[in-house]
Amino acid sequence: MRVSTRLLSQGMQGRIQKLSEDLKNINEKIASGKTINRPSDNPIALVDSMTLKTSLSQIGQYQRNIEYGTSWLNLRESALTQMNDLVTRAKEISVQMADDTQSADTRASVATVVGQLLDQAIALGNTEFGGNYIFAGYRTKTTPFSKTVVGGIETAQYNGDTNDFQLQIGKGETLVVGRNGQNALMDSNLFTTLGTLKKALEDNDVTTVRLQLDQLKGVTDALSSEIADTGAKASRMDMKASVYDQLALTLKERLSNVEDTDLAEMITQLKQKELAYQAAMMTSVRVSELSILNYLQ
Repeated sequence: MRVSTRLLSQGMQGRIQKLSEDLKNINEKIASGKTINRPSDNPIALVDSMTLKTSLSQIGQYQRNIEYGTSWLNLRESALTQMNDLVTRAKEISVQMADDTQSADTRASVATVVGQLLDQAIALGNTEFGGNYIFAGYRTKTTPFSKTVVGGIETAQYNGDTNDFQLQIGKGETLVVGRNGQNALMDSNLFTTLGTLKKALEDNDVTTVRLQLDQLKGVTDALSSEIADTGAKASRMDMKASVYDQLALTLKERLSNVEDTDLAEMITQLKQKELAYQAAMMTSVRVSELSILNYLQ
């Protein structure tokens, strides 16, 4: 049974068209560096790619939260440490001024220094990060502490709420990065103790000055506890960041295996397809030269 020239020609045209499409796809993969340029290229690999990208996107958000939270915690630790330092200074003043040899004028003069310590403590309580107050609870845009006078004693009032500011650092996992000012500072009696010491110095009230030594120790204990808690949370952030860095690297490698072109393999395929295309074109030319006479001879 003879094959007609027409059928041979149609077959060769189909072959050439298929090879042309293959060459186009290979060149596209080489140019883009990706094996998947459209869903039809590899539907199964596309699903894997989308799953990996979703996981990377989630990890990226957690990493950004951790970076933000770490900065918040570092600033919080710095503010608390400075508060602890000024409380230490207040204790030194209390010890000196509790001495019976000190005069009323000296105590009145030093009261000004204690007043400055109180102002500094309030300013540190109003520490901001990125426009957000770190000791205001959820009311991060509200100045948490303002100076006031209660019973003739200078102190501070708290204007935030009693919620702790949290960030999500994993699936179903949150971490407190901002302690509310009520629990972190007001409950320690930091401001009231400094205000009471200032008033006692102004009034030359040695008994009350001496009583503030125990109060200041309590404030130091409370601040030290807050500092330790902050450091522990910062360490936890560091560990989570390390885990996510490694996980992200692993997922990126897997995504690369799914999506990225093996350049050496693609170039080999390209050469093979080019040779096949050239051979098909030559065959097509020969077929087109056939005539009925060729078959009759």
